[in-house]
Amino acid sequence: MSNDLEGGISRKDFLKLVAATTAALAFDPRKLDAMASAAGSRQGLPVVVIGGGLGGLSAAALLARSGFPVTLVEQHVKPGGYATTFQRGPFDFDVSLHQTASAQEGLRATLEASGVLGKVETVETPELVRIITPDHDLLWPQRDPDAVVEQLAGLFPDEEEGVRDFFHLIDGILEEGLKEFDPESWLRRIAFPLTHRRMWGVRNKTLADVLDEHVHDERLRAILSSFWPYYGLPPSSLSGFYYCIATAGYLRFGGHYIRNRSQDLSNALMEAIESAGGRVMLGAKASFITLQNGAVSGVTLSDGTHLPAMAVISNASVPATMEMLGAGAHQSDEVREYLERLDSYRPALSSFVVWLGLNREIRGTVDGYEIFVLSGYDPEKAYQSWLACDPVDADFGVTVYDNAFEGYSQPGTSTVAVLMLSGYEPWRQYEADYFAGRKDAYNAEKQRIAGILIQNAEERVIPGLSSMIDVIEIGTPLTNRRYTGNPQGAIYGYEQSLANAFMTRLPNTTPFEGLYLASAWTNPGGGYQPCLQSGTMAAQRVMSEWDVGS
Repeated sequence: MSNDLEGGISRKDFLKLVAATTAALAFDPRKLDAMASAAGSRQGLPVVVIGGGLGGLSAAALLARSGFPVTLVEQHVKPGGYATTFQRGPFDFDVSLHQTASAQEGLRATLEASGVLGKVETVETPELVRIITPDHDLLWPQRDPDAVVEQLAGLFPDEEEGVRDFFHLIDGILEEGLKEFDPESWLRRIAFPLTHRRMWGVRNKTLADVLDEHVHDERLRAILSSFWPYYGLPPSSLSGFYYCIATAGYLRFGGHYIRNRSQDLSNALMEAIESAGGRVMLGAKASFITLQNGAVSGVTLSDGTHLPAMAVISNASVPATMEMLGAGAHQSDEVREYLERLDSYRPALSSFVVWLGLNREIRGTVDGYEIFVLSGYDPEKAYQSWLACDPVDADFGVTVYDNAFEGYSQPGTSTVAVLMLSGYEPWRQYEADYFAGRKDAYNAEKQRIAGILIQNAEERVIPGLSSMIDVIEIGTPLTNRRYTGNPQGAIYGYEQSLANAFMTRLPNTTPFEGLYLASAWTNPGGGYQPCLQSGTMAAQRVMSEWDVGS
């Protein structure tokens, strides 16, 4: 191999990039169950998990099943983070879940290793997605990418070749991502650009770059990039790899909902921890991560309780995790470089959600379960509208939960969510008053925005919607920050930009001995399946680095 490679990459940088790539693929689901059932005493290796979101829950469940003394501390009174529900009158609203992977496909290895496979049911939604644009109203069927290709080729005949090539590319990226791979093999790592050509080919491309190579009609480009709100950045900034592999997974395996609610998954994981001998402390807030000689020694709670630990897995946001370490820990060159890297990242967007309890049944009267409504064909403009939390001409989503399965809501009622992503800056002016309990101006603004979104949903998706509403609840970025502690109410952790996605995504390890990360803020990223996987990846690193069960 020469000193200079493709695009002027040096041999040194090439090897560093391949190492980062294979680290991103180091999660090996085939080893999880073997690790979980491996023999050996681990009673002298206590682990504390900070945060009961999906990453923390899956990490704690796997470690508890592996014999580690695990204590999970969660500041809220229920487990799950964003994977929770809340009740208003007769309605049981899901905080965040719309669609995720099937328990028999992408989630299987993680759920099995965590001890909850068979205890959590996922149901396939009627269609993958409904996309409403100014000119089209499209239904994409479940698990039939060929039908989607034919639909789009028929609507855009001049772009047929590009459409087919684009879908062939993303399916190939998914296939390479599912391919057996040994990250410990030096030969496999060096051969990665050849064995994973498509993945390697998009490593430094945005979604816009990928689309540029295949299609040109702005209407088609907008439709092909419809899923970008799931990842929080528009095509010009979003990692092409992350979008391609996730979208191909949805197309091939379909979208699913957790029956009856996402809380069932979170509760099952908590029960798995406790049944394996672990401990879950709800309503307990971690304040400090203590260090001794540069290594983790425990976690101190807000009430002064100290929990000794040989390892700590943080499911809290990365900025909050660094604050818990305190200034005294930030000394070495490696740590300073790490913190500088963190400072270069931005929290992803937050959300503005309107949950609606309706006084009549609409199941089967409205087409679609997960519905994307595009006001135009410019995702970059839509992104700017969301940054400003301006609903007037914004894209938005509607989820008709009762179309997922019969009996979702009580008889004679229906459950709907209308939502858009949101920046934090428009809400910063209300921040001090909000946390001081003075919410009049804040409430007026959220009611104004909700009213516009309801009107837009009524005009384009559910005729007569406003006349059916019995219960309304509204969540803003400040709501998200209040309940999760996430900076700026972020729902996807750090942005999935080229600087922090796939090969370059923040790893589950840190420069602090014994401290690991498991959340949307780290590898592999935001979403239900990635967060669950992040937890198992962090647990896998704990087990391998402590040389037990590996």
